[in-house]
Amino acid sequence: MRGLALSAVLVLALASWWAFRPQTTDAPGPEAAKTAAPKILRVGVLTLPPEKGYPYNSTGIPTIYTYRAIFDGLTYVTEAGDVQPFLATSWEQIDPLTWRFKLREGVTFSNGAPFTADAVAFAVNYVARPGGEVDSITRELIGLKSAEVESPTSVLIHTKRVEPLLPAALEQLLIVEPETFKALGKEGFAAAPVGTGPFQVVTWEPAKADLVAFKQSWRAPKVDKLEIIALPDTSSRVQAIESGQIDIGVALGYENQVALEQAGARAHVSKTTSTLALTFIFTEMPPGHPLQNKAVRQALNYAVNKEAYIQALFGGVTEPATQPTTVSGFGYNPDLKPYPYDPERAKKMLAEAGFAKGFSFTAKITNGGGAALAEVYQQVAADFARVGVTMQLEVITIPQLIRLAAEGNWKSEAFGMNFSAERTLDALRPVRIHSCLKPNPWFCDKALTAKIEQAYATGDLEARRKLTQEIMAAWHDDAPVVWLHDVVMFEGLSKRVRNYRVDNTVIRYDLIDVAD
Repeated sequence: MRGLALSAVLVLALASWWAFRPQTTDAPGPEAAKTAAPKILRVGVLTLPPEKGYPYNSTGIPTIYTYRAIFDGLTYVTEAGDVQPFLATSWEQIDPLTWRFKLREGVTFSNGAPFTADAVAFAVNYVARPGGEVDSITRELIGLKSAEVESPTSVLIHTKRVEPLLPAALEQLLIVEPETFKALGKEGFAAAPVGTGPFQVVTWEPAKADLVAFKQSWRAPKVDKLEIIALPDTSSRVQAIESGQIDIGVALGYENQVALEQAGARAHVSKTTSTLALTFIFTEMPPGHPLQNKAVRQALNYAVNKEAYIQALFGGVTEPATQPTTVSGFGYNPDLKPYPYDPERAKKMLAEAGFAKGFSFTAKITNGGGAALAEVYQQVAADFARVGVTMQLEVITIPQLIRLAAEGNWKSEAFGMNFSAERTLDALRPVRIHSCLKPNPWFCDKALTAKIEQAYATGDLEARRKLTQEIMAAWHDDAPVVWLHDVVMFEGLSKRVRNYRVDNTVIRYDLIDVAD
């Protein structure tokens, strides 16, 4: 009995010690708490997609920052212009109008459905459907005809015309989960999108999208959550980085670098395949308008001191534009040189054209979607004034610009717009948009349009390159725009951000990590 009593006392003593033991290395420490905390990446953008998760009505900035977290394309185009495998692992052209794409195995959508050739065929046939032109992706991939399943991992894609650059073009065709899309319809799917990308949407709010990591993604992310936050003003994105409210802010300016560095953050410079230009709207000009004269347009190109504003506004990190694409674009013409700054020559040309006293016109510009846009156009206006030409600036929003580009009725003689070859890096893309081939065109040169169509009709890559370079030269010489500079983008990164990478405006969310 005495032994039993002693055992009971020992048990009670041990229990009491365990309950009130000192918190030593046996207890979870700070490192364990850090490991348990979810990693959250917060990104500040200009705006969220107006159509939420419907990826077929916008292919560029600013919606690209959201869609590329959710969806993948068949290929991926790097900053250098290389076309790499993505959801497709290989491709071959089996006749002038047919391509075979082999697909990556073992990929699943965020709802668990397997990714197969059925999903690719659905996406191709959807964007090529009758009436599909209402979506921008259909207008981008105008050569697509249809697709058919060859096997679960192989799909045949048919085109209406020869498409030697199809692998690059299909980078824009983001693949949706077909059964969910068919069950929910366009609007239902937009509210609850399903893709193969590194994140899946949890909630949409007017100014914020909450996403969580899709751990089973074939390119699973390193962070647990992604918050994409709409902050329309550049200053608000900068301040949010400084205060730690966001980790990445896009579409900032060179002038924001000092403030970011003082806050312990840093600026990142991203190259693009876009060139910025002041585009003339010939359909808004009455007969005899000065801008209808080629010599006048060339004179305005000589009037702008591009090197000066590039140094002042961009720290010298970019170059004056010479044509509708940059050096990485297919069809870039290396023989073209920038119009040099020569205000005296500009004045002489204006006088010889009969406009020695100058003239005035109105230009619509946006103050978003790129670095220092308003400041650039203000500097251009100041340079024009020095040769006697008055340019009145009217600031509009990006949605207004998109609507005017689609519908016309500009009520101005010029507007500011990127010539963007993204994401295919095909220099024909921007000139097609600025041609007779566009509904409600603002510039329609029938001879130049015929050459564009000729380039599209050739299946020989070198022949197409040569034709495109000739088109670039014609644009440079005819000057239906004032060439400004090759577009660069500035992003702000907090000190938490690791492994940041962006290729022609596509942020690789799957590669990014954040430190505590």
